Amino acid sequence: MSDDASRRFFRFTSLAPFANPPIRVGLADRFSFSSDTLEVISPQRSLPPIDRTAVAIGLLAAVGSALILGLGAGPGAPIFGIAAPLCGIAIGAYLAGKLAKYAGLYHGALVGAGYVLIEAFGLAPAPLEPLEGGIAEGLWIIAGDASLLLVAALFGWIAAPRATPLSSSDKDRGR
Repeated sequence: MSDDASRRFFRFTSLAPFANPPIRVGLADRFSFSSDTLEVISPQRSLPPIDRTAVAIGLLAAVGSALILGLGAGPGAPIFGIAAPLCGIAIGAYLAGKLAKYAGLYHGALVGAGYVLIEAFGLAPAPLEPLEGGIAEGLWIIAGDASLLLVAALFGWIAAPRATPLSSSDKDRGR
């Protein structure tokens, strides 16, 4: 970094060498950031607008498909009982990401968060059955909800449209 740039971003103040009584000062007291530095370090970015229709349709699809798949599993199939909510959330998040047309990961994660809220009220199946005990049960619920949010964000991201050229003939237009 050049001296001009370091002067622009940092301010250094020297202390009086013969202060009476002597003052012990650390580096934090000698350096300060200028206002230009803070603008460079942390640019403010706003969240994308939420497509509420896409999130609502994705949430309904997630809960509906999880309930249908869960009913088809029956009580004797614990693996399918785990897969039903995960498949349901994957379907709902993918649908929300496609319908939103932008910020698919964000909309998929919102579907996942909505599903976790509905699951907390007992209206949607949980991916993992609760255990007996205080700490183990809490950790088990957190693990199940984290897996739902991860799957929702992943499938929302997969559904997001990618920037692609309009056709293969556009590659050589600049010649």
